[in-house]
Order: sequence, then C-alpha cells, then structure tokens
Amino acid sequence: MSADCSAKIALSINTGSQSVRLVSYCVEANTVNELKRLHYDESDTAIDPLSVLHGLPTPALVTHRWVHGGDWLTGPRRYRADDAAELDRLAALAPLHNPKAHRWLESALGCWPDAQQILVPDTGFFRTMPEVAWRIPLPRDLCEDHHLRRYGFHGLAHAALWRALRERNPDSAAGRVITLQLGGGCSAAALLNGRPRDTSMGYSPLSGLVMGSRPGHIDAGALLGLLPHYSVEKLAAILNQASGLRGVSGESGDMRTLLASRRPEAAVAIDQFCYRIRQYIGAYAAVLGGLDALVFGGGIGLHAAVIRERIVQPLAWLGLHMDTARNAGLDDDGGYIGTPDSPVGLYALAGDEERELCEQGLVLERSE
Repeated sequence: MSADCSAKIALSINTGSQSVRLVSYCVEANTVNELKRLHYDESDTAIDPLSVLHGLPTPALVTHRWVHGGDWLTGPRRYRADDAAELDRLAALAPLHNPKAHRWLESALGCWPDAQQILVPDTGFFRTMPEVAWRIPLPRDLCEDHHLRRYGFHGLAHAALWRALRERNPDSAAGRVITLQLGGGCSAAALLNGRPRDTSMGYSPLSGLVMGSRPGHIDAGALLGLLPHYSVEKLAAILNQASGLRGVSGESGDMRTLLASRRPEAAVAIDQFCYRIRQYIGAYAAVLGGLDALVFGGGIGLHAAVIRERIVQPLAWLGLHMDTARNAGLDDDGGYIGTPDSPVGLYALAGDEERELCEQGLVLERSE
C-alpha cells in the first residue's frame, strides 16, 4: 500500500461470522480513494487483530460494522468508553458477529487511541421502515418488554447495492427497487428512492429467504411442535447451522456444490431457494406498487448466472426480461443483464459494504 497519502486515512473493518474485510481509504475533501483491501477467512483459524492492524498506516477514522445494533445503536455513532457496557449487552443478539466486532474495536482502540472510532449498525438502514412493516403482531406490552420488532439485516449490503445502481442509473434508483443480497445469508429489500419499505429478515437473521444453513420463513407452530423433543440450544443449532439448503439437500449449504450435484435432493433445495426469492419479488412489487429495477448482489447473486436465470425467467409477466447472453457473460464488477427493451431494469452488481461503512462514518463526522 502506498502510505504517502497526504490527506486523511480512513479504515473500514467489516467483521463477518467467518471472515474479516479491511479497506484503507485516502480521504481528501469529498474524494474517497481506496488504498488497500485485505480479506481474511477465519473458517479454519482465528486471526490476531493486533498483528493485522499494526501493519496498516495510522488512520484518523475507523468505521466498524456492527451486525445487530438493537434499540440502542440505531445509526452511526462515535464510540465512547462508557459505551462498552451497552455493546456487551448487544453481544447476545448476534453471537457470531457482535463479539468479534467488539474484539476488533478493542484492538483498534489499542493501536490508535487518537483515531475516531465509529460504530455503524447493519440494522440501522431499516430503522425508517414503516410500522406496518417492522411491528411484530404479538401483544404490544410483550414486544416492548422484550424489544421484539423486525430489525432487518444486511443493511450495509442493501445500501451499497442501491448506491451501485444509482451510479449506473439514477432514474431507476430514484424509483421502486428490489435488492437481493444472496450469499451464505440471504435477504431481500423493498426500496423506494433508496429508503426501505420492507425487508425479509426480521427480529433475527433466521427469517425470510432460504439460506445456506438457515431456513428463512418457517411456521412458528413447527418449532412449538419440536420444543418437547429438543432443548432450546439444540433447536438454535438446527436453525442456524443445519437448515436451509444444507437441511433440504442433506448434502451442503454451498450453492456451488449443489449446482454440481446430481442428487434429486440438491435439485429440490435449489428449486426452493429460487421459488422463495420469486415469492418475495412478487410480494415486494405489491408493497412498492410496481417495480423499476431488480438488483442481484452477494456471492450467489453476482456469480451464479444460472440461479439468476432460474429466478427471473418465470417473472416475465412482471416486466423482467433477461438477456441470457449478458447474464452468462457478466464479469466480477457486474452490470446490466436485462434486454434493451425490458420494462424493468435488471442488474447484478458488486455492492461495496466497506465503502458504505466509510461513507457513513464520514457523514457522521461532518455533521458533528
């Protein structure tokens, strides 16, 4: 990395359940230029945050992705020492993500005590959803006492996909847009001029679309039927680690493995994955009163052309007309995959969560 940035350096730290992505930026006036990008896979071994951070140039601003902000962290917030207790309480809401983010925060504080540390919740993007979308239809006092609401997740990813669409087609971005973040975890969002009207994940990241190892929408009665036979801990493990594509296929939660498989169970899992997404596209077109653009993102959304085709082809009635050659020939940066005369814009784009983190931190800094 070129460390001779004469202006301010900003760093984004994006902690996932099994990976960490770090990006350094040079910030001058309203210009943000990427300097270096690092990606660490922690599926096998955990990495030492301090050893990584010590190798980076000193930032003036560090932004941290916080997967679940609860009702306390509802938007970007400058970290202060007395926030530690609140962050400890948030740990249980996203046990695979929040504690790891906290470790990286503590390491960043140790490395650069004079840098601004800004927390950006993944749930913050959906705080402006209308009450009809976020309220859980249980007794009000129960919801208030236990902080039950539909929080929504993947907020940074959906915001980044919308930003990528706006750079390519501002008119479509200003209208009715559905974004699909499809990877190990999957979610859909209905956006009106960039503001969320609904999203598929709710109180937890378990709901909505079929995912790699999570079931998405499931009848609560089915879980009540299992409670006499399994502990809560066992049920949590089944829901988080053994359901979704993995559970239905009995083989794998990795879409690449399933696409290469000849087992009929794998075919059923793929069909259900695509079927559930089409359900949400139809539902969100109804929520928005029509559709101006559909945007695919995430590892599956950007790289699995056959999945995009299987989702879109049955939706021609909705105005989604795919150019199969464009769809099959897409590169890693993504692009437009609809026909020239498609009534609805159709895209697969590379949303940049780390840049979104940085931008949100800079907006907070400028406003204070």
